[in-house]
Amino acid sequence: MTGTEDSGRDGLPHARGRRFATLDAYLAHLEELGKIGLPWYRRLEDGRYMRILRAPPGTRPEILTRAELAARYGFPG
Repeated sequence: MTGTEDSGRDGLPHARGRRFATLDAYLAHLEELGKIGLPWYRRLEDGRYMRILRAPPGTRPEILTRAELAARYGFPG
């Protein structure tokens, strides 16, 4: 299983035409794309997620809860 399904969520940023059945599958996809410099989310010890991207020094990181990520990308909370 690749983390995609015909009934999954489509039209997501950097999805590259793929559909994702779960938020976790989509986040794993973004983490893979992080290897080529695209933004992804790292799970923090407290359960929140920090957006990882190339940004100028001193840029404040974006930190979101799982519920906020789910709402942002249209997955069930």
